[in-house]
Amino acid sequence: MATVQWSETLSVGNAQIDDDHRQLFRLLDRLQLAMKQGKANTVMGGILDELVGYTVTHFQREEQFMRRIGYADFAAHKSEHDKLIAQVQDLQARFKSGAITLSISTHQFLGDWLNSHIMQSDMKLARALASAA
Repeated sequence: MATVQWSETLSVGNAQIDDDHRQLFRLLDRLQLAMKQGKANTVMGGILDELVGYTVTHFQREEQFMRRIGYADFAAHKSEHDKLIAQVQDLQARFKSGAITLSISTHQFLGDWLNSHIMQSDMKLARALASAA
């Protein structure tokens, strides 16, 4: 299983956003560890619940920053957030219903999405936040 982890190359230079990103990676790490250890679905379900909740909180925080500076790409950035939230909530519902189990590919998808979103959309937002300061 490929490791998905925080590194300083993912820093956007905004302490709150970077702290949120670190927390999201910590939750992904916990999810990965639970899968490796073959933990009961209830343990993995709880971690998934935390991941979903914290993702929503983080996106709301980023969107507040965007509104505050009148971010030109707000609609596109928010659309990315909304799409991931819908995907993860669907994943969560299917997991809770027993229709799916969490897999390496699910974990990798979440990690890849987070890395890609940070490196592209969030870095662009960080430059706009720095310019507005």
